[in-house]
Amino acid sequence: MLYFVRHGEASSSWDQSTDPGLSEKGHAQAAAAANRLDTLTKPVRIYSSPLARAQETAAPLAEKWGQDVTIIPGIAEIPSGDIPFEERRAWLNTIMASSWDGQAENLVKWREGILSYLHQSGENAVFFTHFMVLNTIVGAIEQSNEIMCYRPDNCSILQVSLETGEPQIMDRGEEATTVVR
Repeated sequence: MLYFVRHGEASSSWDQSTDPGLSEKGHAQAAAAANRLDTLTKPVRIYSSPLARAQETAAPLAEKWGQDVTIIPGIAEIPSGDIPFEERRAWLNTIMASSWDGQAENLVKWREGILSYLHQSGENAVFFTHFMVLNTIVGAIEQSNEIMCYRPDNCSILQVSLETGEPQIMDRGEEATTVVR
């Protein structure tokens, strides 16, 4: 089983900071997610996006299981490139409302990199990552060409089984209408 966890609530929004950590509420969400994961699975490898909010969300589980977290740059949030902060929100809204057809090469490569973890992972693992990463995974498994196909809440746990050889969603986790940060 693969567990993909969206990070906890960030201390500032995505269009205000390149790498915010977690808010106080986000730290509480991370602790609750660690407790939930501890009931869902025995200790397995833990991976995280290099971004602070994902690493801080992974920390309580790593501490609970006495493990190090392996950083994987390929599961970081959708790359915004050189888009200025004041234009990021509009850019992201446009991306989220569109499909994968005709997207920029860097976005297509980002998506392919994420999906490679679904097909290459031969072990149970927990991945701490981001809103758009979870959407990429769910969209691919459900064969949707839409970039945004659901709204995982902060610290939502997406469970994906590889038992049949093809990834299958076992549980999407909590969904909400949270602000993407």
